[in-house]
Order: sequence, then C-alpha cells, then structure tokens
Amino acid sequence: MFNHHLLTQQQKADYKRFREYVKEYVEPFASEWDKQQGVPRSVIEKCAEAGFVGGIIPKEYGGGGWDTVTFGLLNEAFGAASSSLCGLFTVQTMVAMTISRWGSEEQKKQWLEPMAKGKVIGSFAMTEPKVGSDIQSIETTFTPQGENYLLNGTKRWITYSGLADIFLVFGKNEDKSMACIIPSNAPGVKVIPIRDMLGFRGAYLSQLEFTDCLITPSDLVGKPGLVIAYVAPYGLHYGRVSTAWSSTGLHRACVETASSYASERRQFGEPIMEHGLIRELLTDMVVEMEAARSLCLSGSIADDAHMPDAMEKILMAKYYASRAASRAAANTIQAMGAAGCHEENRAAEYYRNAKIMEIIEGTNQVLQRVLGKSFARKYKKKS
Repeated sequence: MFNHHLLTQQQKADYKRFREYVKEYVEPFASEWDKQQGVPRSVIEKCAEAGFVGGIIPKEYGGGGWDTVTFGLLNEAFGAASSSLCGLFTVQTMVAMTISRWGSEEQKKQWLEPMAKGKVIGSFAMTEPKVGSDIQSIETTFTPQGENYLLNGTKRWITYSGLADIFLVFGKNEDKSMACIIPSNAPGVKVIPIRDMLGFRGAYLSQLEFTDCLITPSDLVGKPGLVIAYVAPYGLHYGRVSTAWSSTGLHRACVETASSYASERRQFGEPIMEHGLIRELLTDMVVEMEAARSLCLSGSIADDAHMPDAMEKILMAKYYASRAASRAAANTIQAMGAAGCHEENRAAEYYRNAKIMEIIEGTNQVLQRVLGKSFARKYKKKS
C-alpha cells in the first residue's frame, strides 16, 4: 500500500477503499475490456455510484469535493488495473473542472451535477489529425452567423468520445480562440470509432467530424480570444495530474508482475530473482517508482495549497512518471522473456498502455521544451 507519511488519515482511508474496489470490480475484468475494446457502461455507472466519476467536482454541484491528492490516489489505484477505465476519470475531470472554472452559471447548473453522478460523460475534444500538442495551430473553425456560430472541423484520437454525451470542443474564429459545449447527438456531429489502438483500447477513442453545427453564445465556454491561453491549460492541468498518477499505478503493476514472476520462475536450479541482472532491473523499477510517487505527491500537495509553482510540479510529475512507467513496462517484458509477450499475461498490455502515457496530455518532448525553458530561467546563476 502507498502509505506515505504526508497523506492525511482520510486520504489513506480513501486510497484503501480505492484499492479494495479495484481488486474486486476492476482487476478480474480489465483484460477482457481491453480485448472487447470498450469498458461497459454498467461498469462506469457502478463507479459513479461509488462516487469515483465525479469525486473532484465541487460539492455544491453534486461532486465529492476531493482535493487533488485524493483524485491522484484514485488514478494510481485504478491505473494499476485498467488504463482504459482510468482514462474516463481523466477526461471527465478535464471537462467538468473546465466548466466549473470557466463555464457560465447556467452551464454549471445544466452539466456538473449529471457529470458528477455519471449520467453525463464528457470528452475533451482538442487533438486534430494535423494538430496534437501544438494547440495554437488548431484548425477547427467557429464561423459567425448572426449572433451564433457554425462549427466545422475534425478532431481525432479523442478519449471516450465514442461513449460521451457532450464534447468540449476547441477551435478558432479567425485569430480568436474559442471553446464550446456541444451534445454528441447534435445535428452535424459524426462520431467515427477508432479501433485497434496500441494502448487504451477500451477507452472509446474516436474521430469527431463537425459539419455546420449551430453554436449559440450560451454554448461558449470562456471568453473568445482567451481560450487557448487560459481555458485549455486549465483542463489539461487536470489531465496531467491524472496521467502522472495513473502512470505510477501502471508502474506499480509492472513491479508486482515482474517480482512475482522472478520469484516463481526458476533457471539453473534457482529462482531468477537470484540472478544479478534481474535484481538490477527490479531495483531500478522500484527506485524510479518511488521517485515518481514523490513527484506526483509533491505536485498535488502544491496544487491543493495553490502554490505558484504547482503547474510546473505537475508537468514534472507527468513527464517523469510516464517515462518511468514506460521503462518499467519494458523491463517487465525483459525479465519475463517470451511469457511477457503473450496475452496470457498482462505484461504486454502494460507495455502498450505505458507508451501512450508518454504521448497524451502533451508529449514528453513538448514537456521537455516547456520545462527546460523554465529551468534555464530558474537556475541561471546570478552575477
């Protein structure tokens, strides 16, 4: 158990509850969801009943009012068993918290309580076929039509868009960035499922096509022109919290799988755990896991305290934890050999999902660019 001294008693109790729930309701079925390429809606409804889907949504809107640390612990617990289900917590929180911070009072009343109860699933529609982490280059358009707008464009690789009830869509009106909420069944919306992804196969990724969708001023989120600078980063921040913590959960699953196999598998008359190379692999995996956990916890505590460097700490956590999880997954395959490459063991699934962690919510190369620039300023020796 992750029983860190910086956790409160309530946070420890919540984490214990998350782990117990995952053991009973997620671990036995996660591989099947991956093969079927979809987490059943009934599973999501059960998570919602347990308070997990809307845990971080403010209490005044029907949510649990969790702090960032507790939300992170949820992602760690679920991330060890199902990256696809964890992806739901990621995008649901990104959309809900963006509405909570930047939406109108009418939008908050209309959407947040149903989202907190899991009756409405939201999807964060930003990535496009030609545009990923470079959100300044979004090509989706909002064209004025009287007081309203016509939305046109294509979004791709959008997590849970195949199951979502609403989309938070980002685009531009000439040089002004804009965002809106649009129901998935609105006229002009087409959802095309994307199957056989490398990882996150149960997370309902789709391509969204918007053709002359009517958007009214009441559908807009945030002030036009300020969306890319303020609204989008706010949602992405929660996505990075979720991805960082779920990466540590996936990392833990790799450590547990590799350790169990190395203790049971025998070569030359003894468990392979006794071989120096295997010990080296496990040592690196565990040390990096603890380092990733510390970064996640530090960033989440800073976020809860509204520290000015909280966003940078979360970026660091996402960057390091996702890289570490990817290395751990590769080392697990290496330790297990051919056994780790077959579907009878989940190591191959971990390997596929871990690579996705390095790409989503800002690729690690983009985060290197952002963090490197910040670090150069921060640590420049003053004359």
